[in-house]
Amino acid sequence: MESPPAPPHPPASSRPIWAGLVLALAALVYAGWIYQAGAPYAAGSDSSGYLNSARLLLRGQLTEAVRTVPGLQPPEWNYFYHQPLGYVVRPGQPVMVPSYPIGLPLHYALAAVVVGLEKTARVVNALNVLAAGLLLYALGRRLGLDRGWTLTGVALLWACPIWVFHALQPLSDCVATTWLLAALYGALQARDRWPWAAFAGAAFAVAVLVRPTNLLFALPLAVALGGNRRALGAFILAGLPAAGGLGWYNFHLYGSGLQSGYGADIWAAFGREFVAGNLRYFAAWIPRVLTWPVVALALLGLPWLFRRQPRIAWLLTLWVAVFVAFYTSYFCAGESWGYLRFLLPAFPAIIFAALLTAQRAAQVLPDAVRRLAPAVVAVAGLAGQLSLASELHVTDIRSGERNYWVTAHWLAAHVPSNAILLTMQLSGTVTFYNTQPLVRWDQISPADFARLRRAAARQHRPLYAPLFPFEKPLLQARLGGAWTAVGEAGNITIWRLDESGPDGPGPG
Repeated sequence: MESPPAPPHPPASSRPIWAGLVLALAALVYAGWIYQAGAPYAAGSDSSGYLNSARLLLRGQLTEAVRTVPGLQPPEWNYFYHQPLGYVVRPGQPVMVPSYPIGLPLHYALAAVVVGLEKTARVVNALNVLAAGLLLYALGRRLGLDRGWTLTGVALLWACPIWVFHALQPLSDCVATTWLLAALYGALQARDRWPWAAFAGAAFAVAVLVRPTNLLFALPLAVALGGNRRALGAFILAGLPAAGGLGWYNFHLYGSGLQSGYGADIWAAFGREFVAGNLRYFAAWIPRVLTWPVVALALLGLPWLFRRQPRIAWLLTLWVAVFVAFYTSYFCAGESWGYLRFLLPAFPAIIFAALLTAQRAAQVLPDAVRRLAPAVVAVAGLAGQLSLASELHVTDIRSGERNYWVTAHWLAAHVPSNAILLTMQLSGTVTFYNTQPLVRWDQISPADFARLRRAAARQHRPLYAPLFPFEKPLLQARLGGAWTAVGEAGNITIWRLDESGPDGPGPG
């Protein structure tokens, strides 16, 4: 008996179409999840700093007036006491300027024109993960990876706990990485068609606007561009407008085109004494977030890459080395897994090195097994990454950050408009959502606090303090006073100063 005929295969041309549609749907689902699970709130220093800066840009402003308390002014008082996180108060002036780079706020301001400030961070982050996936795929193909291995690379980046954690917040790390991927793709394309160098230069300029330390990537880009003078000229010319704009912005806000909001003393945060500890931390944690097999493949494959594809090997090596070498001396880079975000722009290079090695090793396998190899590596890598993401609770960020937003709305509903807020951790939040003046409890002395209380008593203005659990004992030890809890939002408690107690402000 003859066996039944095999079902007809779909035409070869239709399979890529259906596969492409499935992949596009998967990408949209992922971006939709990033949007839905995102924490779009002006919460901690970074997120509130970027969103406050974006709001200024929407208003057509670069500076903002300090919310002062009448009767308190220099020389007895310092306007610095009103400085929220994410801002810099100009010495002796009731004026403050954003301390964070302008690149990400520009993204948020442009998106907010269409979707509003409440949604802008989630929209930018969702679009950014799609752009990063597309660019990573294009780069993988350009470097010689087959489709299956390239898609595995996209999955490994998208599932990386460091990527996910920061793609869910108003932070610059993922956006900075995407613009570097765009710059590198343009630089590689420029080796065949030099006008692509203009795209690379413009993308690189935006990457530096988002995060100035992305300037380190100039060395890998130089390798990618090669020695084509025409391409190099187009690259430089395309970046000049953004460079000029950044210089003007820095001069207008900070007094020098080469100065930033981090201040000249930022270099005090770097030191040789941090190198050994940071390197140990990087060596322990990078294999965890990218998985040990991926990092092992990347390291084992480098000698082969240098023999067979030296230009690609140098590109990938420099790509990782410039970021690791720079941040090993940064004081906090090895304090927590979250600070691996500084190395996030280098993660694609490690992934590419691993997959180029795996693709080469899989060539000795039978055809059927070789076709399954990318899926096997993807499943193994994703299993490790998803397990670590669950352990680190990276997808729970929305619920924690939402407490900032809830606290701000509680203050708006229950605290008098003439109240004065003593705050530190929430200072950027109340600047974005609320209108009351704030005073940084961590910056004033007991004598300053007494002066503030006398001024508030004369003006019949109550003092409130929205505090995290770690702040209350610190405030009490530093300033004293009788405080009564009047509200809470998650782990944040709102306190009111009782001026009728024995330690009231006394006569003015």
